[in-house]
Parts: sequence; C-alpha cells; structure tokens
Amino acid sequence: MTPHARRQQRRLLAATAAALALACMAWAPQPAVAQGCSMCRETAGFQQDRAIRSLKQGILALAVPPLAIAVGLTWVTWKRRNGTASD
Repeated sequence: MTPHARRQQRRLLAATAAALALACMAWAPQPAVAQGCSMCRETAGFQQDRAIRSLKQGILALAVPPLAIAVGLTWVTWKRRNGTASD
C-alpha cells in the first residue's frame, strides 16, 4: 500500500470516527436538570423589572467569553488551514 493510500485511509477512518461520535452525542442527549430548578424560576419570576433586566444582561455577559474563544479558534484555524500541509 502506498503512503498516499495509507494517508487517505487514515483520513477516512478519522472522518468516520468523528461522524460516529457526533451521531452518538446527538442520539443520546443528556437531560438539562439544572434548567428546571423551580426555586430559581419562582425567585426570578417574582423579581421587579429592574432585576429581570439585570439577570438578562448577566446572562449575555456570561455568554461573551465562550463566544469570543470559539470565534478566535475558528479564525486561527481558518488562517492556518494550509500552513502545514505536506501533501
């Protein structure tokens, strides 16, 4: 078997494994038990409008760092996608 054929076989195996892992994760989702906390929901429901706005802003503020990390990693990967190709 030529080195090129082995490389293609490894890529196909890796892609198949990734697709299988993704299918398993999508097929068996974990329940989000923390989302249904009745005490938290009731407490937030009885808050004034100002407190509810603050909660919503806090949720948005907590979403910014993971989003920035994901965008940054995507950008770096995009820029370096052909940098080490030895084919």
